[in-house]
Amino acid sequence: MKRATDARRRRMAATAAQMTSHARRLTAERGLSGFTVEEVCEQVGISRRSFFNYFASKDDAVLGVPARRDDDELTAWFAARGTPESPEVSANLLDDLAELAVHRWDTSGITAESVQDVRAAFEREPKLFTKGLERMLRDEETAAELVERREGLPPGDLRAAAAVQLVQVLCRAAAREFLDSNSEDTFAEILARRLAAARELLAPTQDPERKP
Repeated sequence: MKRATDARRRRMAATAAQMTSHARRLTAERGLSGFTVEEVCEQVGISRRSFFNYFASKDDAVLGVPARRDDDELTAWFAARGTPESPEVSANLLDDLAELAVHRWDTSGITAESVQDVRAAFEREPKLFTKGLERMLRDEETAAELVERREGLPPGDLRAAAAVQLVQVLCRAAAREFLDSNSEDTFAEILARRLAAARELLAPTQDPERKP
């Protein structure tokens, strides 16, 4: 059953990626008002009705924002690893946030070509950049709320927001390195190195011979 579910998810992810790719290229060529949802559906081989199972709007198709995020199992795993009864934030919080990001990266289908496509779409339709930024901020708030629930923190606790923001910054840097270089390292390996560097900077190892 799980194998069938995984196969279905992979097919849906591949279809969504095709839709987003076509929508971005059409936006770059004609602008958002220069093409219809039906044109995207025709190129992918789905119905207009099916389109809205994947994306709430044409704008969201260009941005790659799904109508529903199908990762309940992943967020449940993340939440279950917290220690809400403890007065301290879990020692594994940053590592778990990084692993959450890696899983989402692995299913995102992001490539150097797709980044070029979205840049071209933004150049043609600058308002999409603003909408994308707003979406990123909403996702950041949602992630911080998830951390608050996992750790038993009060709403608005800055530790939750800081943890999410730190990992997001490291993810963006890791993504640039992964996409711009010829490195054979995976995104996960690049992110792990950057997280280790950040941890050393924030809590450096004490040299016993170094005077305080």
